[in-house]
Amino acid sequence: MKTETVYRAVRYLGIGLIFASLIWSFYRGVGEKKLSGGPSFSRAVGLYTDGNYEEALGQYEASIREYPDFIHAQRGRARTLMQLGHDREALEAFNEVLIRDPESAVSFANRGILHDRMGFYPEAIADYDRAIRMEPKLGEGLDWFTRLLQNRKEKPQTLLERLQTLRASQRANQKIMP
Repeated sequence: MKTETVYRAVRYLGIGLIFASLIWSFYRGVGEKKLSGGPSFSRAVGLYTDGNYEEALGQYEASIREYPDFIHAQRGRARTLMQLGHDREALEAFNEVLIRDPESAVSFANRGILHDRMGFYPEAIADYDRAIRMEPKLGEGLDWFTRLLQNRKEKPQTLLERLQTLRASQRANQKIMP
């Protein structure tokens, strides 16, 4: 096989893939958006990922104003409020999300983390337990690839480990109290 023939085949394959990706992008861009919180939601996700929580909050709120039924924006708003330390507001936001989407294991896990931070340990235990029962993988924590992408050098405590720690602490406290 000649080098020129291989080069030509690779070139046509590359050009074909470029056109296929453009067609796919056009199709996805023009098609009906079933899960869209609009451009504000997309910006909010990027800002949240970059740690710009104040700006992300504004974008999540803009998305919610535009698309009031878009649960992902409401969930993002709750997480962002938690990151900003607005615990009471975050708790109210998670409660609203869970009323609308009671099958969201991730929201129970996040509310459990918030309860834990606030010192509401029985509520944290209940939320962690429910989240893990609904979605057992949540108890395993972040995988190595996600930690790499998030630039986390150390493996954080998993939900299951935290749940066990809280239960052990609760049992120890019950033994101390008469």
